[in-house]
Amino acid sequence: MSYKSILTKLTVVFVAIVVFLTFFSRTLMDMHVPRVSVAFIQSGIINQEALSHGTVRHADSELIFAPASGRITQIVEVGDALNRQTVLFTISSDIQNLTTMLTQAEHDLSINRLNIERVRSEQTAEQQRLTQMLTEPAPTLTAPILRLWDYDMQLESNTNDVARVNEDLISLEILYEEGIIPRQNIIDRENELVRLAQSREQIYQRRDLAIQNHEAAMEAYEVSAANQDRIREAQIQSQRERITQIGFTLNMHLLETGRINNRISELLEQIEAGGMVEVQLDEDAFANQTVSELMPGISVGMNVMEGAPVMRTVLRNSRFVVEASFRQADDFVAVGRTAEIAIADNRLEGRVSRVIQDGLWQIATIEISSAQPSGGEFATVTVSGVRSNQSTVIPLSALRENSDGYFILYIEADTRGFGTNYYTRIHRVNPGLRDAESVAITSALQGTNLPSYPIIIQSDMPIWSANQRVRLVAGYDFEPTR
Repeated sequence: MSYKSILTKLTVVFVAIVVFLTFFSRTLMDMHVPRVSVAFIQSGIINQEALSHGTVRHADSELIFAPASGRITQIVEVGDALNRQTVLFTISSDIQNLTTMLTQAEHDLSINRLNIERVRSEQTAEQQRLTQMLTEPAPTLTAPILRLWDYDMQLESNTNDVARVNEDLISLEILYEEGIIPRQNIIDRENELVRLAQSREQIYQRRDLAIQNHEAAMEAYEVSAANQDRIREAQIQSQRERITQIGFTLNMHLLETGRINNRISELLEQIEAGGMVEVQLDEDAFANQTVSELMPGISVGMNVMEGAPVMRTVLRNSRFVVEASFRQADDFVAVGRTAEIAIADNRLEGRVSRVIQDGLWQIATIEISSAQPSGGEFATVTVSGVRSNQSTVIPLSALRENSDGYFILYIEADTRGFGTNYYTRIHRVNPGLRDAESVAITSALQGTNLPSYPIIIQSDMPIWSANQRVRLVAGYDFEPTR
């Protein structure tokens, strides 16, 4: 074997090894690359529909409480029909305890009467104080006075002095021309005129300063007078509010008096009846009622505390409600929307009457008018929104969100000598109508179209950034994590 053939074989083996290692290393790298399945943005139908569940209950119900503490000696059963003569339950109380409560109630009544007298006396005193505030004259401030008389007198005297000096100058000019007096006499009189002119200017300056000071004093006076009026009005308003508050307090004490008197009457009646009290429906209550449930632990022989719930009654009027939870994203679940209620094989129609926000969920109350339910059934609730054709629809799994808003991830191919690599890109979008599976989108970038490249709908590893290498798979042959 020649040296050339040996060298050729070694070269072939080396190249084969390099190629093998290249593809093997690529295979090892691909093991850590996220696998994704993709789809394309396309037109489709958005059929808004939200599904939830709830329990059917009567719309008109009333919780009955124990009017006194004691032992239950008789009580109706669940399902019993009720009318105004029906005795719902009977409580037997200890006479000694009733007597003690009666004594305490009478003591409370005495204390409340004293409070009423005190509040009424306070109300009278405060009303008299308000009357005095309204009738007594409001304090007045003395307005500043502008006094210019002194300055005007000084100006008049200055004018007279100037006239006198001018007359003297005429006489002196004659005497000087005749050579009787020296020139200095005339100069002295002219200097006196200059002094008088300067003095007149100073008088005018002092006069203007006095006017300015008066104007500033008038502004301060007007502000002080306005503040004084506001303070007085505020004091009067505060006094009226105090009288109103005292009136509220008095009304509360009067209501408390009525409550205590009713309490005393009830205790006296119960004591006269040997400690027994019978509970019936209110006189103005609807008669067509039934017992829907007894509270836990309520039965004959059990002790109950005053004010404890005993039973719930419902009005048999074919009005029911279902409360169901929906996602915040199902924003078409709104008051007035029609809902389908499925109870076993029955299909009923309801209407959303109230929606309350609760974190990431919203609680909808659906009203039903039907004689079919009896209350307590498990119901499936379906609320439908609009059904419309949309030109740009993607699966809900493709819509992602971070602190900057919603976006989708699409894929661009980078073809090289050893194969094609796929990298993620981000496009910001605005979501529109959605249903349980799809959502319509528009580009959030003004003047930019949505990408025509395939978009990522599922991945076996989390992907939230651009320029990340991924592998394509034919279908959902992995556990998606987005």
